[in-house]
Amino acid sequence: MKKTELEKISGIVGFEPDDTRLFSKAFTHKTLAFQKGLLDMSNERLEFLGDSVLNLYISIRLFEIFPDAAEGALTRMRSYLVNTRRLAKLSKELGLHEILKVGESFEGDPAEQTSILADTFEALLGAVYLNKGWEASGAFIEKYFDIEKASAKLDSKSKLQQIVQKESGILPQYTVVKEEGLPHKKHFVVEVEFSGAVRGSGEGSNKKNAQECAAKNALSKMGNTDDRK
Repeated sequence: MKKTELEKISGIVGFEPDDTRLFSKAFTHKTLAFQKGLLDMSNERLEFLGDSVLNLYISIRLFEIFPDAAEGALTRMRSYLVNTRRLAKLSKELGLHEILKVGESFEGDPAEQTSILADTFEALLGAVYLNKGWEASGAFIEKYFDIEKASAKLDSKSKLQQIVQKESGILPQYTVVKEEGLPHKKHFVVEVEFSGAVRGSGEGSNKKNAQECAAKNALSKMGNTDDRK
């Protein structure tokens, strides 16, 4: 691995790697490892490890930051933070594809392949974990993931549930108060109730959309506007 590449990696991870061979492995695609007859130098195992570390760390932090969030809300927040497209975007912004080494049999441009970009980021995290442990891995993740803002990406129904559970220890109840239209063109009106009163209503072409609109209406009345983009 070139000195300039190591310097770039140091800047990305926030420390100078102790084991340069480990980080070289993180940027060795299986096509190159196979080409050289060194299958154990592929970054696939590091990718597996990095994926596990990332999901566990994000899960723990979400669990700590949102103590009243239901399992479904936690899962949705984690999915927003950790997904192939998001990891690929981050990987490309960091220029990890410029360090990745591929074999002659590799097809296409690594910079344009979402899965390859995401895998490379995870492999790098796997190397960080093996080199410096859990604390350094956490610092690396926190550097690139704004975990506390994940709740802003929840749908209105999940947001309302999170707020009501925290304040009252109960779940909002949704009731279909009107259903009309032909079988293939239904229209639903739903009300959401909690703390002994109807707090919002909404309409939609199916129950799910109507519930979402009712939750959004309730949040608006409570002063919690939905500012999702």
